[in-house]
Amino acid sequence: MTDIAIIGAGPIGLTLANLLGVRGLSVRVIEKQAQYYDLPRAIHFDGEAMRVFQATGLAEEVLAHTHVGVGMLFKNADDVVLIDWSRAQDIGPMGWHESYRFHQPGLEDALRRGLDRFTNVELTSGVEVTELFAETGTMRLSNGENLSASYVIGCDGADSFTRAAVGLPLNDLGFQERWLVVDAVLKRPRPDLGDYSIQFCDAENPATYVRGTKDRRRWEIRLNQAKADPDNDAIWALLSRWITPDDADLERAAVYTFRSAVAARWREGPVLIAGDAAHQMPPFMGQGMCAGVRDVANLAWKLNHAISAGDDAILDSYGSERASHVTEFIDLTMRLGKLINQTAAGGAPKGQMKSIWPGLGPGLGERDDVAGRLAPQPRVDDGTLADDAAKGGFYILARTPIEASVPVFTEATDWLSENGVFAVLVRPDGYVFSAAKDQAGAADLLGVGRVGL
Repeated sequence: MTDIAIIGAGPIGLTLANLLGVRGLSVRVIEKQAQYYDLPRAIHFDGEAMRVFQATGLAEEVLAHTHVGVGMLFKNADDVVLIDWSRAQDIGPMGWHESYRFHQPGLEDALRRGLDRFTNVELTSGVEVTELFAETGTMRLSNGENLSASYVIGCDGADSFTRAAVGLPLNDLGFQERWLVVDAVLKRPRPDLGDYSIQFCDAENPATYVRGTKDRRRWEIRLNQAKADPDNDAIWALLSRWITPDDADLERAAVYTFRSAVAARWREGPVLIAGDAAHQMPPFMGQGMCAGVRDVANLAWKLNHAISAGDDAILDSYGSERASHVTEFIDLTMRLGKLINQTAAGGAPKGQMKSIWPGLGPGLGERDDVAGRLAPQPRVDDGTLADDAAKGGFYILARTPIEASVPVFTEATDWLSENGVFAVLVRPDGYVFSAAKDQAGAADLLGVGRVGL
């Protein structure tokens, strides 16, 4: 019997395995592919996701496969900027930059190597789960093994075996389009392509350009629903407005059907789902993988509590908190998709765009303008980031020192003042559990005993 079985060793499953490994839980990761996929797929994550990679203890290893993103521009056919979503180039409130471009094979390699630190985590590749029994958390593997776990987490993608096996339905949110995704490696400098990601808003030929790491560049181009997948010549014809074979080699080309969906339920007994198994969104905001990383950050510390306390009622808050949060991202992504798919002449919106920071859905703790929302992560007096200084546990951000049974840091006074609170209790996933308006209420409101953890 293992504490946690994870089905799927993509970036979400591997991130969860590292988060659980740090907490000392016994973990078994089952991956049906014998070799991990060595070509790019996801290409962006944000500062909140980087904060989660920090929690795995692999920040430097992950950063080696990234560069800081400058942002995204939405342009019409006349090259007029409709929306400017530039990202700050200094360190943001998460303790990291706001936007990163990354190479997924490098990220996955860093996360896989991270598992080597733990005697309590085992990765089994080239083996498939053939049967899963939600009542007991028992599964049968294609190698003949029967595996039992206290909890099973399906991180096995949009066509999730886990989700289907235990009957967790998806709610279709109404977006479906075929797009060609092409990754190319430049053979010669093309500085004119620029460092900004660009959404080309056009009813006839909508497309996306993304500057990847080093010499990698990506194009995403909407395809006619009725036409066959393009061959190599057709791909180069579609890319001809930007590059030719003299400029670059094609690394990967794949046709995807972009969809929007959220699971109606995220848990069936000891079985839970995360990442694309629980939600799918078009890539126009670069938030697909970020959402999965948020899932497992929310889930990891709750699984730790469920195992250590022998009480898994806390896991009921996972789906309720995450579904509402990710739906806000999907809604905005779909609205941006409509802009990209229209001609931008006439009444198309123009202006600046800022990153959204949705609050959690109903679950643990209170919900208001502060509680249930993401807290900043300052560096504390010795230069350590607050999450690390608190060793991955609860902590308090306060305007002045107070007595508490958890660490108290006073380096976020500006943020506290801006939000009209004296102190907040921060959960292990970085979200505010509760807030105190003044010092008199802090002892009662922020007493960690109220959390029950």
